[in-house]
Amino acid sequence: MGAKSKAYLVEFNKLKTGLNEFSFVLDDKFLQDFEYSPFESANIEVALKLTKTETLYDLKFHFKGLVKVVCDTCTEDIDLPIDEKFGLIMRLSEANNFEDSEIIYIARTEIEYDLKQYLYESMLLAVPQRKSCDDLPDPKPCNEEVLKKLATVEKIEEDDDDDDDEPENDDPRWNKLKDLLN
Repeated sequence: MGAKSKAYLVEFNKLKTGLNEFSFVLDDKFLQDFEYSPFESANIEVALKLTKTETLYDLKFHFKGLVKVVCDTCTEDIDLPIDEKFGLIMRLSEANNFEDSEIIYIARTEIEYDLKQYLYESMLLAVPQRKSCDDLPDPKPCNEEVLKKLATVEKIEEDDDDDDDEPENDDPRWNKLKDLLN
């Protein structure tokens, strides 16, 4: 991750008690700071509702937009829609502790927190494990040439499986050994 970006900072001293709302854009510029990103590009709007109390911050994120990925079936670039919600709790404590996966403990002396890494990791989680053109509306952007080759490979594999069903010539010596097991 690159240097802190003011665009993704939450400044605690500027928050009012109760509901605070923010919005962030995760786009190609955002992705440039993550060297090995699996995404070619993105255009995701993140709405954050942060509720501040005396001892904690309750953050509710809503990710909505598109991510450009490669289809796992036909290898065509597709714009995959994203619409996910995530939550995070930040509790005030005596020292920072980022070990817990569900709660971040923030020292009372901290004045800001950079959400950039959390937003990136949440974006990764928002993308389905299997990325496919099947989930997109018609007309689908499928790469027909790749699909034809896959169909040919599947047909060859089916033919090979059919050949395996035929009984093979058994060596009678093995049959004697099989009798020992019974």
